[in-house]
Amino acid sequence: MLKNELDTPSLILDIELFEANLIKMRDYAASFGKKLRPHAKTHKCPEIARRQIAAGNCAGICAAKLSEAEALAAAGIQDILITSPVTAPWKIARIGNLNKQISNLQLTVDNVEQVKLLAEQASVERPLHLLIDTDPEMGRTGVAFDEALDFGRFIARYPQLILDGVQCYAGHLQHIKSAAERACESSRLMKLGAAAFTALKKEFPSCQIYTGTGTGTSPADLLIPEVTDIQVGSYCMMDTEYLAVEHSGPAYAPALRMISSVISCRIPGSATIDAGTKSIYVTPGAPAQVIADGKVDSNFTYDWNYGDEHGHLTFPESFKLTPGQRFELIVSHCDPTVNLFDELWIVRDDEVIDRWDISLRGCCR
Repeated sequence: MLKNELDTPSLILDIELFEANLIKMRDYAASFGKKLRPHAKTHKCPEIARRQIAAGNCAGICAAKLSEAEALAAAGIQDILITSPVTAPWKIARIGNLNKQISNLQLTVDNVEQVKLLAEQASVERPLHLLIDTDPEMGRTGVAFDEALDFGRFIARYPQLILDGVQCYAGHLQHIKSAAERACESSRLMKLGAAAFTALKKEFPSCQIYTGTGTGTSPADLLIPEVTDIQVGSYCMMDTEYLAVEHSGPAYAPALRMISSVISCRIPGSATIDAGTKSIYVTPGAPAQVIADGKVDSNFTYDWNYGDEHGHLTFPESFKLTPGQRFELIVSHCDPTVNLFDELWIVRDDEVIDRWDISLRGCCR
């Protein structure tokens, strides 16, 4: 099949750009003596997780939610860190089963009640491995940096729980436009996390992991000596939100594209395409970009103001479009856009060479 035979809208992944992105990030992290722990919340695709592991220098795969981790485990992924605290009793009841299913399950924790419930699901023979989630001044999850040591001491009361390390993820910094400003703030926070990690490591020898960071802050965070691995996600696909900010590290290519087609173009300089908010996640200030001849064509502007099913293109009135004409778009935010589709069509040049299931789609519990 040729990619122009795909129905629209469809998500395509350029295999050459994708594989180049994997190699760039792998080698970049390795040059600092760090490993990758790629985040599956970006792609929600077990085949991509397998390829990230196969590329090497990989400490495991991250999942944001328990249901994502369960789906990864069902696909054979054996090393999984759940990066959001699992606290609801009915969810924690599933943790014991997942811990028996895979070789290495790790969980983030940030409160004593959660620890108590997890202890009930573990045993000395089959312990649960925990990382303390620290709050990088976001207020979303995590304990304060200066509370981490006391929290570690509480965890140590339970012999069926093993403290593996510390997590610090500053999601609010990833898209700061200035690379220098982003690096400065991320370094400040990651050093606070590093101090907490060092104190814990001194008292608890099992504490050997300091993980966190994202694609946007990775160049700064890799400079932190205590960091052991980075939880990068978007680098393998990329989107306009990331492409709009300054980068001091390697340049990752927009491997993820959406094919959309014109459904109406009777008004000069305006066209309706079949990719609206049900196809492309709305990210204010970072609209989808139109690709022509392999690069972004600034003659075209995309916006979502035509509704759920429809997108709007504006362009010079001298351009003549026709119904059914196809465009490739770089999406605004890869993570939630991928979550709207069942499959990725894998392309090389103009040929469709494979289909990968987005089997973690809808895993939000």
